[in-house]
Amino acid sequence: MEDHPKKETNTPKEITILTVLNSYGVFLFLGLLAAIFVHGIEYKTEFLLFILVSGIFYFLLLNLYFRGDLWRRVVYGAMCVIASFSLFMVFYLQVQQ
Repeated sequence: MEDHPKKETNTPKEITILTVLNSYGVFLFLGLLAAIFVHGIEYKTEFLLFILVSGIFYFLLLNLYFRGDLWRRVVYGAMCVIASFSLFMVFYLQVQQ
């Protein structure tokens, strides 16, 4: 008997939520980068730094979330810390004015 190589069928690749959210993130941050040139933003260096840090956090937390239950809890904790810091900054900046 001869061994025949198995034919691979052309089945479409399954699109996962992770793939969709990664694609969304790419378009989101590319759109923010395009906004620098379209709207003529004055503080370009600060805006680029914001986009860089936001992009790193987005993709890091997104990919950690899909690693497993322990990492999912870590992501929830990080999101709680970010939300708490954001609320603190709202009141802090309001008091400082």
